[in-house]
Amino acid sequence: MAKIIVFNGAPRKNGATASLIQAFTESAANSGNEVREAYIQGMNIQNYLGCDVCMKTHKGCVQKDEGMAKIYEDLTWCDTIVFASPVHFAYMTAQLRAVVDRMWAWFNLPGNFGAKRKTVLISTSRGGDYTAILQQYGMYAMLGWEDIGHILGAGKENEAKALGASIK
Repeated sequence: MAKIIVFNGAPRKNGATASLIQAFTESAANSGNEVREAYIQGMNIQNYLGCDVCMKTHKGCVQKDEGMAKIYEDLTWCDTIVFASPVHFAYMTAQLRAVVDRMWAWFNLPGNFGAKRKTVLISTSRGGDYTAILQQYGMYAMLGWEDIGHILGAGKENEAKALGASIK
């Protein structure tokens, strides 16, 4: 069975994105998968510095915030990553973007750059335009990660349940 981490970048704990996450995670867990959720808004995560120390030393990030320490543990533990975010100004939220940027340090640890993962995107949008967030999410194809599905739009809990149940 899969080990799934949900990176919840929604600033509202009980909004439309949270409803999709709940449907997905309950179904995935009921199918025998182990599921964890990281609610990014409630974590201490500093912004990306762009210092490239992690790339030069391969010893991780120079910033030692406990939120990203947990994210790095989750990245190592999981085989499936769910990126969940409402669309804010066309893209994922700043909260989730900080995590994505800081993942650079994890990739620069020995053995992690070639690590394979499956990915899912869960997103909601008031305007219904997912063009930019899909482009942002597409960066994982460059890593050789496998996209196994998208849930785009509020009220699609049944689709979220089906996708969660399909993961093995």
